[in-house]
Amino acid sequence: MENFDAKRFACAIGGVILLLLLIRIASVAFYEPRNLGRPEYIVLGLIMAHPPGGAPAPPEPMPDWSTAFARADLAAGQKVSRQCIGCHDLSPANANMIGPGLHDVVGRARASHTGFAYSSAMVSKPGRWTPDELFVFLRDPQLFIPWTKMSFAGIPSAQDRINLIAYLRANGERAVASAP
Repeated sequence: MENFDAKRFACAIGGVILLLLLIRIASVAFYEPRNLGRPEYIVLGLIMAHPPGGAPAPPEPMPDWSTAFARADLAAGQKVSRQCIGCHDLSPANANMIGPGLHDVVGRARASHTGFAYSSAMVSKPGRWTPDELFVFLRDPQLFIPWTKMSFAGIPSAQDRINLIAYLRANGERAVASAP
């Protein structure tokens, strides 16, 4: 009879351990965040709206940049740029931070800032940061270049993006050198 009680006790302990293990697995599945897109770094407070390469945003018309730059509000662009300064240096020092320096970014070749370790996705997309490219990229970086390191959610407002691009352009060396 004593052998039977010892087996019941061992089975009860095993059952409790198994139950606790199942509860832990269920809690992880329901309550812990999932890694939707393998971001290489996470900026606290920013939430990705979708995994990289997700559904494309509805198309929007590209601005006429000569008119857009003439009407852009540089002070508003400077306010929007505050979202960038946590990860990027906008000053003429152009230092690398979490992201590459953005001084003189308008017109610069993509993935070309010296000393910054770009993601393979960014390196594999050739071209320059034209106003058109920046306009689309800043709307949703993860859709424009899937698997980029930039985990920024994007700027949905077209006018805010225009103001930001105008601000970046006005403060860049190319703009100063080409100004009359």
